[in-house]
Amino acid sequence: MSRCYSWLKDDGKFCLNIPLDKNKGGQQSVGADLTKIATEDVGFKYYTTIVWNEGNISRRTAWGSWKSASAPYVISPVELIVVFYKKNWEKTSGTQESDIEKGEYLEWINGFWTFNGEKKKKIGHPAPFPVMLPQRCMKLFSFKGDTVLDLFLGSGTTLVASYQNDRNGIGIEVDPYYCQIALNRLKKETDIDSGIVKKFDMPLDRKTRLKKYFITQSDLILQHFKDYPAELMTYNDIREWIKDEVTKGSFEPIKAPEKIMRSLVKNKQIRRLQSGQFVYR
Repeated sequence: MSRCYSWLKDDGKFCLNIPLDKNKGGQQSVGADLTKIATEDVGFKYYTTIVWNEGNISRRTAWGSWKSASAPYVISPVELIVVFYKKNWEKTSGTQESDIEKGEYLEWINGFWTFNGEKKKKIGHPAPFPVMLPQRCMKLFSFKGDTVLDLFLGSGTTLVASYQNDRNGIGIEVDPYYCQIALNRLKKETDIDSGIVKKFDMPLDRKTRLKKYFITQSDLILQHFKDYPAELMTYNDIREWIKDEVTKGSFEPIKAPEKIMRSLVKNKQIRRLQSGQFVYR
């Protein structure tokens, strides 16, 4: 958040997409805690909170004290887009060219948005969001030609939305696996292919560069296990996943995935169960 504050223009907006609360490891607020950090510790000014109702609520398997007031289990299946600004709420910089339609404006200034989330397996990322989410934020809070920054780029959704809505997009992502997914999405969902740089020219020695920036077939399979740590996978599951990703153009065919999985077990990176299924350790 401090980085966002220092990089933001005085009339820029900071849209923070977070869950309302969490229940893994005990009930804990998220939206309230991070809002307090942003305003009291970092220096942002609070403006509003948009509630995003994803609409695709997962099936509940725990209710706490069933039909009893002793200890009911309550969870709100919504996410928040908390909107902050740095110094001036009124935007005076940029082209002053808005592209939001009348109907969009009237609908979106109602801070309760309802549209479905994105499917994990479709995108190949454990926590994707639909293009509609950053698109709405861009059209509400920025002008055409403005620069949009996503510090946790993931599968590249923000860059896709930036390009489709005439904004300049910058994304930061430390995992080369997701960098590749983002590049593939940009090539597939926009016409930006000719301008994509495919190599990261980092001032690193050869050993470090090979270790950190070259994606091996073993890396791809291990990352899939990391993305779904609780999911039990068979040889066939991995073969089907590879087939789907190759069809989508995410990467080239992987040779001998079974051998790679056995090697990952040997290196204690994944675990083989007595049932013959594999799971991330």
